[in-house]
Amino acid sequence: MRLGVLLLVSAMLAACARPSPGVGTLAGDWQGRIVTARGHTAARLTVGADGRYTGTAFFDGDDRPLHGAIVALPDGRLCYLGSEGDGDVTVNGDALRLRGDDGATGGLFTRRP
Repeated sequence: MRLGVLLLVSAMLAACARPSPGVGTLAGDWQGRIVTARGHTAARLTVGADGRYTGTAFFDGDDRPLHGAIVALPDGRLCYLGSEGDGDVTVNGDALRLRGDDGATGGLFTRRP
């Protein structure tokens, strides 16, 4: 599963030879909450200029690493492909929202100063 996600992310990044300006503006540190199959919890993400991200979900005594990428689609929409699922990305001011394709997972983050 992990290898499949990494291969899919690599293929998507290769297809977007140059990062979208929208993706580049997301670079930095983000904090917030996520909902996964394991439940909801606090989380942090670090997004690179190319859209790749790493982070941590802080489950009680069992922190879980997060990783994936945010990519720009040809129609201008953003999506994410990651260790906790795939879905749409929206940005509203300082809020970064991930909405899982399954309708039950995702996250809401704000930029850390």
